Amino acid sequence: MPGPYRVVGATSFGIFLSALDASIVNVSLVTMMGSFGVTIDAIQWVVVAYLLILTSTMPLMGKFGDRFGKKRIFQLGMLVFIAGSFGCAISIGLEMLVAARVFQALGSAMISANGLALVTYFTTPQNRGRAIGLNSVVLAAALGSGPVLGGILTQLFGWESIFLVNLPIGIVGFFAVQFAIPKTELVHETKFDTIGAGLFFSFLFLIIYYVTVARTADILTSLIFIGGALFTFIAFILRERSFDSPVITIGVLTDRKISVSIFSALLAYMAMVPISFLLPFYLQEALGFNQVMTGIFLIIQPLMISVTGPLAGFVSERVNAEIQTTVGLIVQLIGLVFLALVVPNVLLMGIGVALMGTGLSFFSVANGNFIMTSAPKKYMGVVSALTNLARTTGFSVATALVTTVFGVFFLTFNPWGFVSGAVFVESYGRAFQSSVFMFSFLAIIAAIISTMRGLNQAEEDRENNVLVQNEQS
Repeated sequence: MPGPYRVVGATSFGIFLSALDASIVNVSLVTMMGSFGVTIDAIQWVVVAYLLILTSTMPLMGKFGDRFGKKRIFQLGMLVFIAGSFGCAISIGLEMLVAARVFQALGSAMISANGLALVTYFTTPQNRGRAIGLNSVVLAAALGSGPVLGGILTQLFGWESIFLVNLPIGIVGFFAVQFAIPKTELVHETKFDTIGAGLFFSFLFLIIYYVTVARTADILTSLIFIGGALFTFIAFILRERSFDSPVITIGVLTDRKISVSIFSALLAYMAMVPISFLLPFYLQEALGFNQVMTGIFLIIQPLMISVTGPLAGFVSERVNAEIQTTVGLIVQLIGLVFLALVVPNVLLMGIGVALMGTGLSFFSVANGNFIMTSAPKKYMGVVSALTNLARTTGFSVATALVTTVFGVFFLTFNPWGFVSGAVFVESYGRAFQSSVFMFSFLAIIAAIISTMRGLNQAEEDRENNVLVQNEQS
């Protein structure tokens, strides 16, 4: 069996690319808009199409990994992602670019769903925490470097270069997995649940489409989307209860260890959205930061995750997850509240962001270690996908919510509609503060829920060993 560092090293190329493409494109949208001569409403589909397909297909790709081999689907994902990236780079129109982004998203879903599953499959409870901690470093590095790298490449070589850079990294990553990681055991099932997979895909697609595109639609359209999402979810549950080889059993979904981990992660990532989404606007529109200064400030959070990730993994192998995740969420909460209280002091705001990044790092590593150790082996790919789904869905839903919340607060503090001057800056700061305070409650709820997760088998065994050692001494 390959060691944890070998597994993380081999899979890191694909995981880095998958996370990088979620953040590298945004800074180039304006350039693409001018290149194709389209409106902002049209160019948003470069981002929306990717998000829709990535989120909707991730659980299905996790199931494919369990059924056909995690290594095989991970590598296939890298090839699809490379092909999609090349298609994006040679696009001669927006329609071609969006179609290529769909291929990219499919490849990214295969990679994201099976990357953590591969790390879990080839590690043990004694070294899994460190492996997942290093995995979080790769994710943070990708998310943190995306906007900066995207801006530099677009300015020097054009927007096509942000897709071409994926090709050599992807090819090296494909062969790294080929030679460093053995094949995984297949889950043998009598029949694939095509209907269940379609229902779950439809549920996720409707939810993400509504919060990203259709949330400003009329009441009737909104009711159709919400009703459709509820119908497909209920139909999915009923289907999984009755089918012999479900996409994922209801028993796994209702397992307290897994459901608590997924829900607390969803809330933790939602609580961070005022920082990831609103803070850049506040820094530039109210405080006068340029793009470079904003990018440097925003690197603080992924930098802290990169620094503390390995330590968080080391601790998670020795401390029960219900303790580490709860403490991490409390530190994240302290960082959120501190940041809101010190606005507009940029130096102190940076300290608040650092605290948040540290708390999120300790939470996410321990939570990932706990949920993957708790996952049944035959559903490891699906549970890995659901873990990643909590992050992407949390960001998507919370982005839609925080936009509305901030708008209400800003209108309350600035009823005169000033667009510049002292009143505008003051109102913008107060609206930002209020939004952060409101979303901080999600971190409180996540911390409370996290205390209810109990112990998984590895933690019970560790505690029993400690008791035996104490009795013998």
